[in-house]
Amino acid sequence: MLITRDGDFCQVDFDWRDDDPERPAHDVLVRLIGATDYAHDDGDLTAYLMERGDDGVWRLSLRLPAGFRTSYQFCPVRDEPLRGGHPDDDRWAAILTGGHPDPGHGAGIGPSTWPNHGQASVLSLPDAPAQPWVEPSDAPCGTLTRHTLGDSAIWVYAPAVSAAEYALAVLFDGKVWDGIGVTTVFDNLHAAGAIPPTVVVGVDSIHGLPRNQALTRPGVLTPFLLDEILPFVHKGWPVGADPARTVLAGQSLGGLAAVRIGFDHPDRFGRVLTQSGSFWRSADTPDEIDSPALFDAYADADRVPLRIFQEAGSLERTLLTRNRIFHGILLDRGIPVTYREYQGGHDYACWRGGLADGLIDLLGGPVALPAE
Repeated sequence: MLITRDGDFCQVDFDWRDDDPERPAHDVLVRLIGATDYAHDDGDLTAYLMERGDDGVWRLSLRLPAGFRTSYQFCPVRDEPLRGGHPDDDRWAAILTGGHPDPGHGAGIGPSTWPNHGQASVLSLPDAPAQPWVEPSDAPCGTLTRHTLGDSAIWVYAPAVSAAEYALAVLFDGKVWDGIGVTTVFDNLHAAGAIPPTVVVGVDSIHGLPRNQALTRPGVLTPFLLDEILPFVHKGWPVGADPARTVLAGQSLGGLAAVRIGFDHPDRFGRVLTQSGSFWRSADTPDEIDSPALFDAYADADRVPLRIFQEAGSLERTLLTRNRIFHGILLDRGIPVTYREYQGGHDYACWRGGLADGLIDLLGGPVALPAE
C-alpha cells in the first residue's frame, strides 16, 4: 500500500497478488466498511474493483479524506465476473464471506462485523483521530472472567489496579468486543489513570435471543440489566451504585438501547455512551423501541439527569442525519452531551477509539497517554 497526501485528501494505492492460481479471480473487490457497502446499495461497485496489470498484480487507487479510517478486506471473485453487474443479496454475502485482510499491511483488527468472522486490515489516514489506547503496551493486565446467568452469557473485566469502590461500565455486544481485544483498551486507560478503576461487563447474549430482538425490546432488556446484571456484579465486586459512575455503552442497536434505558432509569445508569446509534429505526411491534417516540420523550422531558457521549460516522447517511437530530434535541433540553463525527462508517475500527474517548469523557480522570 502506498499513501500520498494531497491537501485534505490522500491517494491510497492498494495492490494484491492472487494466491490461488488454480482458481484465478475474475475480479477483486476492495471492501471498505461503509463506502463499498453503500456503493453496492447504490448499484455501482466500479470504484472499488481492482484492475489486473500485465504483471499479474491487482491494483486500485482511491482518493480519500485525510481524516478517514476504515477496516477493509480484499474479496476475490472467482465464480464469474462482477464488473458490469449488480450481485443479488445471496451473491453479495458470498463475495464478502470470501474476504481476507491485506497481506501487505500489518495493522489489523480481529473479527467484528465481517461475514466470514475473520481478520481485517485497518487503514488510518494521517488526520484520523488518534487512538493511543488500542495498541498493546506493557500496562498491567486486568482479569477477564466468563459467566452464565441462566440462558444469558457475560464476561467481567476487573482492572489490575485495586480500589475500595469501582466504577461500572456495561457494554453491549461483548462477544465482538472481546474478539477484537478490547481489554487492551481498558488496561491502557487504567495504567494512565485516564479513568477511575472501573469494572466492565460485556454482554455476550441475552436469554438466547437474536441480537436484534434482545436490544430492541425494553421489556426483555431492562429486567435483564436491573434484576440480573447489576445484582450479580454488586455481589461479586465492590462496585458502587452512583449513577454518575455507571456507564451503559452500545453501538448501532446497542447505542439505541443505551439511550432508551438511560432515559428510563437515569437513577441506575447516569452515563450513556452511544456510537452510531440506530435512531433511524421505527418499531414494528408495540414492545419495541421506537426512535421517533424516543426523540419525543427526550424533547418533552422537563429534566433528564444524564450525561451522554455520542458519535457517528460521516458515511452513515440516514443514521448520521438522525444522530444529528438527536444531538440537537439534547442541546435544546440542556442535557450534557459530547458529540462528534468521525470520517468513517459503521466500523469497530472507529468505535474502539471512540469507546476509550467516551469512557474518559463520562468517567473523567487525569488524561496521560500510555507509555510506548
